[in-house]
Amino acid sequence: MNRDTVQFDVDVASPRESVQLAATMDRSMSLDEALQLNLAPLEHWLHFTPTAPTDALGADGHPGHSVFIPDANLPRRMWAGSTIEYHAPISIGTAIRRVTSVDSVTNKEGSSGRLCFVVLRHEISARGEVARVERQTLVYREAVDVTEPAAQDPRPDAPLHTTPPWYRTFRPDERTLFRYSAMTFNTHRIHYDQAYATQVEGYPGLVVHGPLLATYIMESFLDEHPGAVVLSFEFSARAPLFVNEQFHVVGGDSSEFGDRGGSLQEVQIIGPDGKPATTASIEYIHAGAAE
Repeated sequence: MNRDTVQFDVDVASPRESVQLAATMDRSMSLDEALQLNLAPLEHWLHFTPTAPTDALGADGHPGHSVFIPDANLPRRMWAGSTIEYHAPISIGTAIRRVTSVDSVTNKEGSSGRLCFVVLRHEISARGEVARVERQTLVYREAVDVTEPAAQDPRPDAPLHTTPPWYRTFRPDERTLFRYSAMTFNTHRIHYDQAYATQVEGYPGLVVHGPLLATYIMESFLDEHPGAVVLSFEFSARAPLFVNEQFHVVGGDSSEFGDRGGSLQEVQIIGPDGKPATTASIEYIHAGAAE
């Protein structure tokens, strides 16, 4: 693999994606309202979407291997997490440019077999200025031997056993997963093909997208902290969640320990088993502090 190879993509920070994401998250937003905004902290994920022809997609729905999708003979791929630094706002309607390179490739042996972790570095610029730098971690693993399809009933709801400083509760259904797949042009079959998800990959149901769960975290945080300016965001997927399952986005108290001089807040998604399914850290400054 040539680690020096880079990929260049261009797009426009579109108001249409902002409106569609708002609708997916059960918020109302008009196109005129979107045009007055900056790109939300995770809305760059709705841009630079893959454009591989349909006949170039693999059996799992993902595009085939490339410099950025290495062929390690590990057919299962998941987005394990990201770390994002925010350096400048991106106005809706602005042309944006992304430069992607391979930051690292690490092979490991896990309880489920061989694993390969690929970290991609995305540098996103607007008006000639670097606005965001993301390090995205993808994990590749071996296929599982599914002898019998897994159970397809959602796990029962689990209440929170403690009262956190703040929390939000969600239950994404098939429509939510379809909309997010459509917005991101994501053809990974675990998110929409029930038979494939259960009979081939051995999941008990359709899998909620990792970046969608991260979006629930960010939306909940911004709802709880109106006007907060996000300096950095890090999320890590711990365990999958499935369609029609209830989960809680749980936020803690803020601490003044951010690497960039802001307040730091730890946020978790608690699944039906009462355990963290996704963990995140958000560094931010309070409204008005950036002026």
